Amino acid sequence: MFFRKKTFVCLICGYDRLPGPLYNDKGIPDVSLICHCCGFQPGYDDDELGYTVESYRTEWIENGANWFTEKEKPKKWELQEQLKNIDMSL
Repeated sequence: MFFRKKTFVCLICGYDRLPGPLYNDKGIPDVSLICHCCGFQPGYDDDELGYTVESYRTEWIENGANWFTEKEKPKKWELQEQLKNIDMSL
């Protein structure tokens, strides 16, 4: 029997393969996580640099929506499809 490892969705870009949530139930960031897609690191990009979810997403998209870890990018990646994971569209 095959069990798929539980994954989580990035609140910024909709990437659906994070190994854990960006924030726990109490809103505490998991500073060890960095999204392979948009590069968001909770506890650093928001607390240290002052980004909001929306401002980071906007800047990431305006700068070309480039992958932070290119080797993790799916072969048939579609930004529009991924954004649906967070009920967003361009």
